[in-house]
Amino acid sequence: MDHCRCPMCTSNIGWLIGGMALGALTMYMMDPDRGNRRRALARDKIYSAAIKTRKCVNRTSRDWANRAQGLRAKAEHMMP
Repeated sequence: MDHCRCPMCTSNIGWLIGGMALGALTMYMMDPDRGNRRRALARDKIYSAAIKTRKCVNRTSRDWANRAQGLRAKAEHMMP
């Protein structure tokens, strides 16, 4: 099993910085004054990204299905 040997992973500094960032994010989101608004904005952005992703996946799948149908039609046309 090959583990990462970079200095950031092998020292406790990486864990300390990560923990501090997580704590700061928690304080930012749980702020009693503006936390509700921040959480609502984050929820709305996540929902919007999910909708955009779903639309993109649907559009791409329709495109590939149409291309496959076109190739099939071409192949049928070429056959005697």
